[in-house]
Amino acid sequence: MQLSETVEWGIHACLALAMIPEGTRIPAKALAEYHGIKPSYFAKAMQKLVAAGIVKSIEGRAGGLRLTKCASDISVLEIVLALEESKTFFQCREIRQQGPCAAKSKYYSKPCNIAHLMHKADAAWRHVLAQTSLNELCTSARAEPIPGVNEATQKWLTESGALRGL
Repeated sequence: MQLSETVEWGIHACLALAMIPEGTRIPAKALAEYHGIKPSYFAKAMQKLVAAGIVKSIEGRAGGLRLTKCASDISVLEIVLALEESKTFFQCREIRQQGPCAAKSKYYSKPCNIAHLMHKADAAWRHVLAQTSLNELCTSARAEPIPGVNEATQKWLTESGALRGL
């Protein structure tokens, strides 16, 4: 299974929004710049998060993006499902019913063991993502900072004027 790069962008963007001071927002263009992503591509991901009700977009000169609710109330699975086109990551095509040695269709009333395994694996990773909140990602990012990144981020936020609503 391979998720689109949009999922990575979206999770990082939501993590960044969860870590900015409460009551502030950041323009999508600045958030794209911070992550080194083309603003036009990034905007499409943010539109999906806005449509899913995870991110709010505030228009105007002092506008920007912010989370719609507390980071502890947003699961990573919500973010993934908002951004990923395919809602199911394994699609059984029933190839066991094709070819010269296939039996009659009446013998294929239940999913094969491969489909069963793949659906079980899909449910397991979804469970892990559903049980992981955006707040948990914030906590782990703060607990294990990469040397210099927090300082550089604070300097960038100040110098770029990216934070709105202070």
